[in-house]
Amino acid sequence: MILFKTRRLAILTLVGLVWLCASAVFGLTQRAPQTKQTEPSRKRPPKSGAPGPFKMPAAREIKLGNGLTLVLIEDHRAPVVTITVGIPVEVSSSRDISELTNEMALTEATAELITEGAGSRSSEEVARDVETLGGRLSSSANDDYAWVTVSVVAENAERMMELLGDVLLRPTFPENEVALYKRNRIQKLVVQRQDPSFLAGEQFDRIVYGSHPYAISAPTPASVDALDREKIVRFYNSQFAPGGSVAVIVGDFDAAKIERIAQDVLGKWKPPLRTSADAPASHSLPGASAARVFLVDRPGSAQADFRIGGLAVKRSDGDYFPLLVANAVLGAGTSSRLFLNIRERRGYAYDVFSSIDALRQAGTFFGAAESRTEVTVAAIKEMLAEFDKLRTVKVGAQELQSAKNYLNGLFSLALSTQSGVAERTLQTYMLELGRDYLEAYRSRIEAVTAEQVQRVAGKYMLTDRVTIVVVGDAAKLKRELGSLGPVSEVSVEIKPKS
Repeated sequence: MILFKTRRLAILTLVGLVWLCASAVFGLTQRAPQTKQTEPSRKRPPKSGAPGPFKMPAAREIKLGNGLTLVLIEDHRAPVVTITVGIPVEVSSSRDISELTNEMALTEATAELITEGAGSRSSEEVARDVETLGGRLSSSANDDYAWVTVSVVAENAERMMELLGDVLLRPTFPENEVALYKRNRIQKLVVQRQDPSFLAGEQFDRIVYGSHPYAISAPTPASVDALDREKIVRFYNSQFAPGGSVAVIVGDFDAAKIERIAQDVLGKWKPPLRTSADAPASHSLPGASAARVFLVDRPGSAQADFRIGGLAVKRSDGDYFPLLVANAVLGAGTSSRLFLNIRERRGYAYDVFSSIDALRQAGTFFGAAESRTEVTVAAIKEMLAEFDKLRTVKVGAQELQSAKNYLNGLFSLALSTQSGVAERTLQTYMLELGRDYLEAYRSRIEAVTAEQVQRVAGKYMLTDRVTIVVVGDAAKLKRELGSLGPVSEVSVEIKPKS
């Protein structure tokens, strides 16, 4: 009897499924009639309103006697604490490219190796202790500063702070770790220099920034090979100092306790001995007076990578927000003009975009793409035409608002995590953006007008003074590129070929 019921249930279930399928295909069941009012609503996306007010968590700032700034931001949504320490790294006043490249190699190596052995711990012991505490530890450097970041479960925050103190105050830079770093970094550079996009970016920075330190986007294998432990220790002792450094602590902590342990640990960080000759270096920036084309030969390449642009603004400049919105209209995201025209309509490139690289002292604006060799010049001309259009024709209200929504959405995502809050807060200090920068960000985006977008486009998207860098097959590209301006063929070391 049980077996019969089971079979019957299976048959009924099968019949039911067949009936549902037939109903969907042949309309056997009755449907509620669709009115004319409901159908169009499916085709229209809901209207997006203006973003609501944004409120950053309260931050408490404490200045230690050694010059270090502590910033405490309580966030009790998750039992985690994130600590990120930014260290400004000054460069010399040298105008020599090879010397600046050596300094870049030293900065990178010191920042990367500072976590590979500290106090009495070896590299393996540091990694093991971080894992035991339920945390993560990383370090790196950019053009303006180095940083060390830890994230750990809240109950172990004080112990992690002590480990961080060892890393910052007592790094050992073991010989074997230096040797391993050099091998890995050189291999990575070899791989990078096979990437035409990397080469285009590297050459663009060198040409646009001239003798400024920002001209160096990566060290050379030779500059990395010349590193040794003695040079790294000397660089650490002179540059990794508490004065001007900032420690941002975000998370689920008791403010009084975390401040006490931070002062006890990081307050022992001693400033280096400096002389009057150690004042920050000032560097001039070159300017382009005409359109320039630079060609990096890559024989046999089926595609070309190009970058078009020039000098723009530093991050704290008043033009930054209007230019950010102009860039979003032009080439940020799949709704941007460059994407819709050069990729979708023309089919000239798979990857096309524009970007602002705004740093503490200066910045660049550029458009970039990867295109088939035979349509490279056509793609460049289309990009230049889009630059001109943004300069001469006021952007419409809907397109402008879409760009603002895109930027505010990215901003909200960036601050949705604890590490994002720590990273962005540190940026406001290291790039001198002002204490209200994050809280005012979305309102500053919303305040940008179509007139401001047109003004900054006219100021920074100068097609008659643009720098164009192309990496591709010179034999197939050089003659046609001449229609854009004088062509200089360069090696990967930026020296003109004889």
